[in-house]
Amino acid sequence: MTNATKESHGHARDAFAELALKIYIGLAAQVYGDVGIASERKRPDPKALAAFSFRLADAFEQAERETDRAKAAAAVQAKSKVNLDDIDMSGIFKNLTKG
Repeated sequence: MTNATKESHGHARDAFAELALKIYIGLAAQVYGDVGIASERKRPDPKALAAFSFRLADAFEQAERETDRAKAAAAVQAKSKVNLDDIDMSGIFKNLTKG
């Protein structure tokens, strides 16, 4: 994506949209780039191709979350979180009220 596109949106696109864009560019190059032999073939509407690209990007992200590596990373992250409900903080506040 060019800097002009990033600036026009005011922020960088998220990873999901970037993935869909890359898929769309690849599909569009294959579908619309071949003007020789298969020029009689009916080509899909660009908007439909873009919607299909987002569905493919969604399927890719879902499959990626199901890999062993992603599951292991999620388990590590879950173990590293601190649950404040499990911590007794009553002793901390008793010292503040005595002063």
